[in-house]
Parts: sequence; structure tokens; C-alpha cells
Amino acid sequence: MVTLVSPRAPIFGHDLLSLLQQMGGKASVEGLRNAAAGAFGAEAVYGNCHGDRFSFHEVLAFLASRGKLEHRGDEVFLGSVPACSGH
Repeated sequence: MVTLVSPRAPIFGHDLLSLLQQMGGKASVEGLRNAAAGAFGAEAVYGNCHGDRFSFHEVLAFLASRGKLEHRGDEVFLGSVPACSGH
């Protein structure tokens, strides 16, 4: 019998945005990555409400493309578009 391993539940983008908000709305990419690893685990997989899965850097790009954060150089800032209400 083959044992199926269920994929890890993703950390939603709004959870990462909440973490950034707790950090004052601005952080270095490395600082946010370290905070996310501490909060969600170093092997965390990120996702959106549509079921897409992302690495840490991919979720930053996705959130930036939606206006939910700004990524300038080595810093990220909360964007002008509010995050979803969560789950």
C-alpha cells in the first residue's frame, strides 16, 4: 500500500501582510523572510485564495503585482490596495 503525503497547507498572503504590518509596514526583504520563517517555519509554502502556491520570493512578487505591497530594492512596504479579509 502506498502512503500518500498531503501537501503542506499554505500560508496565505494576507498572513504575510499582517506580519509586515506588525513590523511597522516596512521591512527589508531579508528581515521579513526571517520573521516569516520564525512565524510560519522555514519551509513554509505560501498561497492565495485561488489555490496557487508560491515560494517566499514568488509571493512577494504576486502581492506586489496586486498592489498589496511595494517591493523597492531590498525593502518591502505595505501597498495601497488593502489585503483581503482573510479566512
